[in-house]
Amino acid sequence: MIRLRAADLESALEAGALSLHYQPQVHISSGRLAGVEAFVRWPHPAYGMIGPGDILPLVEQSGLHVRFDRWVVGAISRQSKAWRAARIPVPIVAANIWAQTLRAPDALRLVDALAEAGADPKTIELECPRGSTTDPALTKALLNLRALGVRLASEEYASGAHPSDLLRFDTMKIPFPISRDHEANADAIRAVVAEAKRQGARVVADSVETATQEAALLSLGVEIVQGYLYGPEVAPSELRTLITRPH
Repeated sequence: MIRLRAADLESALEAGALSLHYQPQVHISSGRLAGVEAFVRWPHPAYGMIGPGDILPLVEQSGLHVRFDRWVVGAISRQSKAWRAARIPVPIVAANIWAQTLRAPDALRLVDALAEAGADPKTIELECPRGSTTDPALTKALLNLRALGVRLASEEYASGAHPSDLLRFDTMKIPFPISRDHEANADAIRAVVAEAKRQGARVVADSVETATQEAALLSLGVEIVQGYLYGPEVAPSELRTLITRPH
């Protein structure tokens, strides 16, 4: 049984012991890479490789939201720049952020690491926490981030929310429960696709595992998928091999 302590996670953050793995987002029609999403990993000396399912609850319990998110944004910014320097075609690098980070008085410091890394803000996409589009304080923070050129993604539309037109998104995500049960959720998926076209956003369906599921989503208007159909999360060094495999 894994018994992790907040102090250990804090030490790992300070020591740079955490890492990120990346899962591809793929254009269905061409097999071309549309972007990647980052997932945290912790090579623990006692427990081996630990994934998000154990790390993120510890971030929540320990109140390390802001420090964790700043580390993530810095890491994806440096990685995005490194891939571009190596001519590896990764157009967008996405990651989730916490609502607590957006509520912080210095929320805009999230982009400090991006600037320090010299990454193009248009290659970085931050997925908003659920509920943030209907919370005035969080919406204001997101508007400020978008004004600095950072891309924004949201699952809100898939759940039937109707955020303010003041806040527009570059990506609308269709999360696992909806993409899995696509027949029962066909109307919801079509509504997301229609809203994305209105806003000029892309639609990404999450957790796609079979060709049948992918074909059904394509018939509903979804053009980009992410999930084990195309591969798991991989270390940055493995991405080149993954994206050059046949469709």
